[in-house]
Amino acid sequence: MKCLQVNEVVYTYQNKYQTVQALRGVSADFVQGQMYAIIGTSGSGKTTLLSLLAGLDVPSAGSITWNGESTASLDRDQYRLEHVSVIYQNFNLFFHLTVLENVAYPLYVRKTAKQDADDIAREQLLAVGLTEDQWGRFPNMLSGGEQQRVAIARALAAGSEIILADEPTGSLDSENSQNIVEILRQLAHGNNRCVIIVTHDPAVADAVDVVLRMKDGKVFTDTAKTPLPGAQPGIQHSQP
Repeated sequence: MKCLQVNEVVYTYQNKYQTVQALRGVSADFVQGQMYAIIGTSGSGKTTLLSLLAGLDVPSAGSITWNGESTASLDRDQYRLEHVSVIYQNFNLFFHLTVLENVAYPLYVRKTAKQDADDIAREQLLAVGLTEDQWGRFPNMLSGGEQQRVAIARALAAGSEIILADEPTGSLDSENSQNIVEILRQLAHGNNRCVIIVTHDPAVADAVDVVLRMKDGKVFTDTAKTPLPGAQPGIQHSQP
C-alpha cells in the first residue's frame, strides 16, 4: 500500500542574494513494508527531500501526499506527531531525561497515561536490544550505537508508519552500523513500516529494497533490489 507519493516536486530556497532550486521535478512512490535509501553527493537534494517528506515544509510546486492527502493541506504538526518519526545522525536525544523517558516522550506529548507510555517504552527498548539496567541511565552514559538504538526505540514507541533516517550510521563504527541497519530492516519487513534513509554509506544502500540516486535536485536511476512479494515500489525516475 502506497503511503507517500511525491509528484513532480520542486523546492526553491530564496533569499535576497540568491535563488537555489534544490529539487527539480522529483517523483517517487513509497510503500509500507519497504526500505529505501536516498543517495547522492552533498547538495544533490537528499536532505531537502527528507525534510519535505517529514512535513517540515511544503513543496514550491508539485505535491507530496500521505494516504492521498497533500501535506500542504493537512495539519503538519499532527502529521509529524502521529505518523512520522525522524532518526538523526546525532541522535537528538534529551540529555536531561533517562533512556526510558526519552523513548516514552512522544507518548507523554500525546497525553498517554504515564504507566502505559512507560510500558510501551520498555517493550521497544527490549526490541532494539537495550536491557533493563540501561533504562535508567542518561544518554551520555551510553555508547554511540546504544544512543542510536534509543532513538530507534523512540520511533518505535511513537508507532509511526513512516520512519525517516538522516545518516543514521554516519557516526558509528561498522559493527554498530550493521546492527542499526538490521533493526531498520526489521522495522520495514517485520513491522510493516515505510523506512526511508538518506545515506552516504554503501553498506546501507546495499541492504535496502530500493535505491533512489539524486543528482542536481533530480532522481535518477532506480537501482532497486527485487521487491518483496506483493510489494509495489512504483518508483518513477528521470533518466540522465
